[in-house]
Amino acid sequence: MIIEILTSLFHNVCMLTKTDLQQIREVVGEEIDEKLDKKLKPIKRDISYLKKTLSIAIRRFDETDVNHERRIVKIENHLGLPTKN
Repeated sequence: MIIEILTSLFHNVCMLTKTDLQQIREVVGEEIDEKLDKKLKPIKRDISYLKKTLSIAIRRFDETDVNHERRIVKIENHLGLPTKN
């Protein structure tokens, strides 16, 4: 009988309520979010840098391409060659 009472008490003490589980989830979730943000921060910074660099490279390429196109048209006109349409 004493064993049954102790077992019942132990079982009741070890049971977690929905509220307990929700609180545990919140704490664990916050902990994971913080760690994930820490690990992702350098990756986000690198992606931002790559986007800026790519944007500059594309802009520079477009400017160069346009300048070459103009020069080619002038040369073609000067030589009397047919131009692309």
